Amino acid sequence: MVVVSHSIRIRAPVERVFALVSDPATRSELSPNLRSLRAEIEGGGPLKAGSVCHFRQQTGDRILDYHTRVLEFEPPRRIVSVSDSTVPFTVRIETEPDPAGTHLTQTETFEPTEAMIEQALPNTATNLAMRLAYRIMLLLDLDSARRLREQQEEALARELEPNMERWLTAIKTRLER
Repeated sequence: MVVVSHSIRIRAPVERVFALVSDPATRSELSPNLRSLRAEIEGGGPLKAGSVCHFRQQTGDRILDYHTRVLEFEPPRRIVSVSDSTVPFTVRIETEPDPAGTHLTQTETFEPTEAMIEQALPNTATNLAMRLAYRIMLLLDLDSARRLREQQEEALARELEPNMERWLTAIKTRLER
């Protein structure tokens, strides 16, 4: 399982931060890695437990269409949602009061496919060797294969972390204007 998490301090009240992160259109619009084509709550807002959100986003020349379902909605503290995308992911957004405003944390988890790991990790000699070793270990030593997969997933998480950091920084910049 890949876990990507990042926290940021925002000089804004928790209620204001929570209002922004609970608006799918605004959150989507602030993603530096995707172009938001559609982000809306089925049946209109406001967001609540059980809400279904529709997303259509562009990354490079690919269009991504998926839905999320809000599993937990506890204003102004927490939102947890899960996607129905090809590779399902869970997003957990948490806010907590901070002496300077708000501490915002976003954590995303998903089970990567082999293709995702290969696509995300650069074709360095080390990564190519890890991929080959993983395939061999699957046949010979499942425990070693599992440990190697965990290393690959950690490397993938490190690769994705800067994207989340940029996204939370965009949210901070919007709220601190």
